[in-house]
Amino acid sequence: MKRNRRGISFGTVFMLCLTVIAVGGSAFVFSRLSGGGTVDLGRVAGALQLGTGEKQEIEDIRIRQESSAADSGGGGQETKTAPRVTASPRQPSADGATGLRDGVRRAELTFGGTAAIETEIRRSCYYNDTKKYDFSDLLSPLRGVFQADWSCFFLENILSDDYKVNATIVPTEAAKLVTGAGVSAAACGFPGIYDKGSAGLASTRKALEDQGVTALGISEDSAWAEVNGISLYIRQYTGTMSASARKSLAKNGEEYAVPAADIGQIRADLTEARSEADVVIVLVHWGKDGKNPDRAQQELARQIAEAGADIIIGSGSRLPQAAELITVTGESGESHTALCAYSLGTLISDNRKNAKRLGSYLVHASIEKGEGKAKITGMSYTPVYAWRYRQDGKYFYRCVPIDGTAPDGMDSEQMKTMEKAGNAVADALNGSPLMIRSANGGGR
Repeated sequence: MKRNRRGISFGTVFMLCLTVIAVGGSAFVFSRLSGGGTVDLGRVAGALQLGTGEKQEIEDIRIRQESSAADSGGGGQETKTAPRVTASPRQPSADGATGLRDGVRRAELTFGGTAAIETEIRRSCYYNDTKKYDFSDLLSPLRGVFQADWSCFFLENILSDDYKVNATIVPTEAAKLVTGAGVSAAACGFPGIYDKGSAGLASTRKALEDQGVTALGISEDSAWAEVNGISLYIRQYTGTMSASARKSLAKNGEEYAVPAADIGQIRADLTEARSEADVVIVLVHWGKDGKNPDRAQQELARQIAEAGADIIIGSGSRLPQAAELITVTGESGESHTALCAYSLGTLISDNRKNAKRLGSYLVHASIEKGEGKAKITGMSYTPVYAWRYRQDGKYFYRCVPIDGTAPDGMDSEQMKTMEKAGNAVADALNGSPLMIRSANGGGR
């Protein structure tokens, strides 16, 4: 039987030609990249990665909220799900060290207003089915916008399990609200912080420290933080304690456990810290509830700036107040500028009588340090709203960012209240150096 012989098909020839052309073209491209007859694989890899390095900066964790008010149909009642949070992972900077690029160290700082876990808020965090408290969701919707290299807020509660709870004293379990927000420190000095003496101070400190959070304003020790190679000195002072509370502190030898907003002492502290710190931060509980900053506060702010503070953040009025840059001239004749925000307002409160008390703002400060002194290179803010909603016959509280969208389940009336709270923040910051932070984390 004669076997049929088959030649090479036209298709095979065509594919061989394409292969030869592809190989030849690749050799030409590699040769061009290498600058000669050898191929530099490192250069090829670099070419493939070109343009990606600058995009690998630290990214803010952002909150993504979708409004479903139009189809909620719940008469203002919210589902059990809190506003959805998504996170963008931190990426290393170009030289492999977080916050350092091109020889410049960088750090992002965020400051929040007052969280006051009053009676109704405390009750809303107690669950009958488990017979336990859970405070972790109060500030959790802010976790994204609170994200920074170092962050803090003001807390107006004593944390203790040894006393009967009331509008000021809450269980130590409440310390977990800081983990929900992802903050680094809590400024704890306020008029009632010494109501239970040194025991109240100690239990509050321990409860926060057990959560990995620094308790400010209730210790004789100064607070220091090292952030991306930038040294921070942070101190809180309380100017609103009563004379009787101060007497009790002095009687017990603890007058400096809750540092008073005394400019003499502030100067002494800051003079000592200034030589070692890159950034000096002063937190102050001052002013009167519901009142605008008075001349005494403005003068104290100027004096604190003269003493060397770079950032001054206030609380006490429970209202969002103005922010400004204070430029002073020191004894050496060198000018110095400090950012001062007189009050950031209320993050969480059960006072629903005035929309101004339901709005507050976070301050974001970008710090850079090259070969010279550290400096503030960016200032922005995020407006936030203390939201209350009803579900299954019970009120719940959440602090949410005001970013043009509404959390799932927020009805039209609640949206109007949130808008009023946002307007109160905008009015307070009209003409300030702070730019509102857009949804992608930048100022606008």
